[in-house]
Amino acid sequence: MSEEFELLVDRQALCGTGPLWMSSLNCVHWVDLLRRELHTYRRDTGADEVRVLPGKITALASTRQGQLVAATESGFGRVHLARAGLEPVVQVRSGDRMGAGGCDPAGRFVACTVTHAADLRASGCYVLEGNRARLLLDGLTAPGGLAWSPDGSRLYVTDLHAVWVYDYDVERARAVSGRRWVSCPEAEGSPQGIAVDAEGCAWVAMHWTGRIHRYAPGGDLETVLWAPTRRVTGLAFGGSRLEELYVTSACFGYDELAFAADPYAGSLLRFRPGTTGTARAPWQGI
Repeated sequence: MSEEFELLVDRQALCGTGPLWMSSLNCVHWVDLLRRELHTYRRDTGADEVRVLPGKITALASTRQGQLVAATESGFGRVHLARAGLEPVVQVRSGDRMGAGGCDPAGRFVACTVTHAADLRASGCYVLEGNRARLLLDGLTAPGGLAWSPDGSRLYVTDLHAVWVYDYDVERARAVSGRRWVSCPEAEGSPQGIAVDAEGCAWVAMHWTGRIHRYAPGGDLETVLWAPTRRVTGLAFGGSRLEELYVTSACFGYDELAFAADPYAGSLLRFRPGTTGTARAPWQGI
């Protein structure tokens, strides 16, 4: 394994994704979408607690009290940790299921939809407002991650082989003027999870190659790291000073030969990028 990466959980998750750092609990929540599992990695003990939920979840956000809201298979819901329950809040229209999500700087939960066949421009992003979902973006195809700039003025969305950027109005939760920010050659992998550091640079997990890219605010590729698995999916800053990056990965579709060549697929990893992240706002919903 690369000296820069630590193996935290050797789980062989089919589709590990959605890492969420919880500073108050010193832990990382992450999910295995295909197994309907919610994992809680305890940073102080190294234990990984697993709850099997009654439905699939793809992304998480938390309240100040540690309660969780989720992007579920068909919309938004609340997670009840004590009984591993999932309470539906509202369904959304476009796409076959929900995908990446997170809170904007004002604490609104935003999540994308995806289509199983990657239908062109058939997916979108929704904002959870109380008990209703408002369409924020449409015309997406296969969004894999979203994140905001430190000042909240930019929304980044990974979609197919590009990272798109939108001008974002934090007060009204509006995204406009979408444009291709970075093009990612197919040989470099498929951009999925994205996290923005305190310097405004975007870290992107490139699925199928194990590359993790750091792009400057202007879009220039500054850093390339190689994870110990090709199947990197999600990224989240964590640690006491947000000096760590947690990395989820997947192993769906692998047989014994593929695992022999890529034994860390599906694991939870961590590395220190040499920069710090920005704290995600807690969910301000009811």
